[in-house]
Amino acid sequence: MDIKLLNKAPNQWEVELTSEDHTLANLLRELSWQFGGEAAYKLEHPLLGRPRLKVAARNPKKVLTEASAELVNLGRDFEKTFE
Repeated sequence: MDIKLLNKAPNQWEVELTSEDHTLANLLRELSWQFGGEAAYKLEHPLLGRPRLKVAARNPKKVLTEASAELVNLGRDFEKTFE
C-alpha cells in the first residue's frame, strides 16, 4: 500500500490511499475519531477511485499514527481468534 500526502496543513492532513478502497479508509476514519481527531474520506468512483482521507486535529500525524497502530492491534486480535 502506498500513502500519498496531499496536504500537510498544521491542523489538517489529507492523504490518498493508493490501491485501497472503502475498507481501510473507513477503518482509519473511525479510529481517528477515537484518538481525538475529526476525519472523513471520499472516493470519487467506487471501482476506480482512490480514497482521500482528511484528518483534522491538533496533531494529525499523532492521530493517524495511533489509529494505524490500533488497526494493527485489531488485526492481531482477530488473527488470534482463529488460532
